[in-house]
Amino acid sequence: MVAGSNPAVPTVLRWDRAAFVERRVLDTLYLLLGIIGFFLIIAIFFFGGFVLLDFLWGRRGGDL
Repeated sequence: MVAGSNPAVPTVLRWDRAAFVERRVLDTLYLLLGIIGFFLIIAIFFFGGFVLLDFLWGRRGGDL
C-alpha cells in the first residue's frame, strides 16, 4: 500500500517554513501588482478618453 493512499488515515504534512513564507510573500506581491495594474488600466482609459475628446472636439483656430 502506498503511503497516504487511504483517505481515512490522515497524513502528517510537513511544511517547509521558508517555502511557505516565500509563497505567501509572492502571492501578496502578485495580488498588489494585479490591483495596481487594474487601476492603472482604468486610469489610462479614463484620462485617455478625455485626451481623445479634447482632440476631437477641441477649439480649432483663434479666440471665438
